[in-house]
Amino acid sequence: MNEKTAKLINKYALAKGSNAKSIKREWNTLTAREKYERRQAMLKELQGNS
Repeated sequence: MNEKTAKLINKYALAKGSNAKSIKREWNTLTAREKYERRQAMLKELQGNS
């Protein structure tokens, strides 16, 4: 996981009131395609909240 992804996960967790550590743990189990899809979904949700 790179720094950009870590920042995105932290921002997403803060916005959702979730635990960033559990999201990161889940992130490490995903395949590359699943990571891409999850990243896009996170960005879309964060953009919708702004």
